[in-house]
Amino acid sequence: SHARAYPYLKLIRLDRPIGTHLLLWPCLWSSALAVHPLGGILPPLYDAARFAIGALIMRGAGCTINDMWDRDFDKKVLRTANRPLASGKLSMQQAGAFLAAQVRCVPHR
Repeated sequence: SHARAYPYLKLIRLDRPIGTHLLLWPCLWSSALAVHPLGGILPPLYDAARFAIGALIMRGAGCTINDMWDRDFDKKVLRTANRPLASGKLSMQQAGAFLAAQVRCVPHR
């Protein structure tokens, strides 16, 4: 249900996509530069999709591990006190299992 998924979506900052964009743009840009000498204009859609999925997952994993490491500090800061781990909406075990799932889901060739 949505209520069960919500803390995980907050944990990966799905509501703040700028971090994913910052990971994705260099991948897309370098891919476009690589295909240009070969006569192409854009990287293959398959590769672009893999980069997008990878950027989303790895950004989420970075947010997850950051919140795991900073949970005690985050409790003391007004801006971060409502994060899922700092507020107790998720346990360390839940976050650890979620982190493992994220890392396992990264697309490999």
